[in-house]
Amino acid sequence: MKLQSIIIGAGRSGTTSLVEYVKQHPNINFSTIKEVSYFSIDDHFNRGEKYLNAFFENKKGRTCTSDTYLLMDKNAPLRIKKYNPSIKLIVVIREPSQRTFSNFQYAINNGYIDEKTSFIESEVLESNYLKNNDIVFQNNYCNFYGSLYHKHLSYWLNYFNKEQLFICTTNELNTKPVETLNRLFDFLGITKLDVTPLQIKNKASGVKLKGLNSFLIDRNNWLRKLIRKPLQINLIRKIIFKTSLVEKIKDINRTEKKYREMTPEEIEFCSCYFKNDLEQLKKEFGIEFSS
Repeated sequence: MKLQSIIIGAGRSGTTSLVEYVKQHPNINFSTIKEVSYFSIDDHFNRGEKYLNAFFENKKGRTCTSDTYLLMDKNAPLRIKKYNPSIKLIVVIREPSQRTFSNFQYAINNGYIDEKTSFIESEVLESNYLKNNDIVFQNNYCNFYGSLYHKHLSYWLNYFNKEQLFICTTNELNTKPVETLNRLFDFLGITKLDVTPLQIKNKASGVKLKGLNSFLIDRNNWLRKLIRKPLQINLIRKIIFKTSLVEKIKDINRTEKKYREMTPEEIEFCSCYFKNDLEQLKKEFGIEFSS
């Protein structure tokens, strides 16, 4: 089995909704969990393709999964190119200021960034954060950098051609789901489908217990390291994935939050920060966001 298509991001842009839409198609064999971080996380990648294949049921259909770490990952494109040079890449992107602010609030609410750090201050700190090559760390701390869509997409074009890339915006997915999904299905070479519109996914949230959250998502957590080997036993891993135990615990530990509005100063800061990248995104990919 070869993975034929993958949603590479961007996080906080509606990938959960996109996955639920894609899974409606009878000709798509989606992974048993939403995100398989095989190409982005060294430990997973080093386990070989058997690890990746374990997340797919033995049924017909175009194989697909998602991994929102991938868009800004510098190691994954080459890994994927060697694995399947004809793979199709799917990207959903949200207006960058909104995505950045959402990711920042998520990082605050989940304990990654100190709540005393201001939104604008967090950008200043990113140059140091980027010295850490761990893609999970970068994803949790580098909110502005993660929204430089042209920069990241251009890097992927060093390994794949534009014909292998499908890009849609969060707004298109929310306001025109049937039309947008049928463009995607055509891109994947499968029949069109009148998808059932979904309720909005991934409302703003935080965690009740930050220690528990650290255990669930931090691969360097001491307890996570302690039980890592038993979790690699195939039977145990299958039971955990089949019962969606981790996702259920995450849901129990999640609490709904309400984000504040961006200030005029923050809006202006983002406007300046993303100006050049947005101009290049429109010029090279024909993508722009309505004001």
